[in-house]
Amino acid sequence: MYKSIFSLILQFLFIGILSAQGINEYAAHSYLRNGNAQAYMSPLVDLMGSSIHASSLSYVHPDTTRNFHLYIGIYGTAAFIPESMKSFNGITEAPFSPTKTLKAPTIFGDNNTQIIYDESGNAYTFPGGFDIKQINLVFPIIHVGTFFHTNFSGRFLAMDVGGDFKRIEVYGIGFNHFISDYWKAKNYFVSVGGSYNQFKLGDYLLGKNILAQITGGQQLGLFNYYVYGQWQKTPYEFYYEDEIDGNGTIEINGENEIRFGAGCGIKLWKFYLHAEASVFKPLVTSVGIGLQF
Repeated sequence: MYKSIFSLILQFLFIGILSAQGINEYAAHSYLRNGNAQAYMSPLVDLMGSSIHASSLSYVHPDTTRNFHLYIGIYGTAAFIPESMKSFNGITEAPFSPTKTLKAPTIFGDNNTQIIYDESGNAYTFPGGFDIKQINLVFPIIHVGTFFHTNFSGRFLAMDVGGDFKRIEVYGIGFNHFISDYWKAKNYFVSVGGSYNQFKLGDYLLGKNILAQITGGQQLGLFNYYVYGQWQKTPYEFYYEDEIDGNGTIEINGENEIRFGAGCGIKLWKFYLHAEASVFKPLVTSVGIGLQF
């Protein structure tokens, strides 16, 4: 029996948002094995990468040359899905002839399945999406610094959930190097950083999230603000099992590699609170809180 991995993955990621519906066997098979897979699934990959990268290199310390600090916290993200991420130009494939192009829903689009026929009676199905407008996720984070003008960050989360999912794992490492220290900047800071994060969902999904970021901002007492530019790469591998045609793997890459954002933070006693927002598709906002020592 063919396993609908799309349904499993989405029901985990968007619990409380999705209904109990799943993508049927034929629909999942269709998009795993044809040229429309990239366009159908890439919005999900873009959203996951942008959400994981949000706040991962947030600025958390006013003095990068003398003071050691440790920050342990969590942050939540809200990704708002625009209409442009809900549809794509789907193309029919053999034995359907002649080739036709149809505006079809992505994985976030409406849940109306579209079926068209050619002159020979061959049918081609464009499966519906899940009609999702917003997705909320939560991630843990830790920052340690400052060593050689650099903050280091990491995260790890693992849960044994049983059933088809088996185990969920999120882990990552990153650094944020303050280059403005070299010219002894006092009223502002500039940093360059990068991170690698991995998301694994049982035997169904392995996502790699690679980030390079440049940040500039200012510290004003207990308050700071910053702006940043990001380059991200998000290759995700989906694994499937098919008793008829055999098991296989499909790789989906995110399409939106450049993002820009802004954030701010404030330290209140031992707590550091921060908020960020980034664009382009999708718009992602994040808020975080943690203990800083």
